[in-house]
Amino acid sequence: MRTITGLFDSRAEAERAVETLVQQFDYPRDRIQVQAAGADNATAGTQDRRSESHHGFDRGQGGGEGILVSLLIEDDQVEKATQALKTNGGKIAEQAPGDQRPGAQSPDI
Repeated sequence: MRTITGLFDSRAEAERAVETLVQQFDYPRDRIQVQAAGADNATAGTQDRRSESHHGFDRGQGGGEGILVSLLIEDDQVEKATQALKTNGGKIAEQAPGDQRPGAQSPDI
């Protein structure tokens, strides 16, 4: 399994990507996380797991604040899911290995 993360400029783009994954590809909604990017959105006293840098985005290379969509996906579905994110305006981060246990959440999300 892999974790794929897309950074979107707007919530509307992120929501379109999620709906594409769920409606067109029957991807389970419970394996998709949507959250605001940026250090300002981290909970006080916790590690900043929502930052774009954690997910592989570089502010100087087109990264920045926006909406992150992360999903845990089977290896054979990576290309299709990546295309769904890109088609809806997402910038894709380097894919990270996910948790191999069935039904488990990836520690990378």
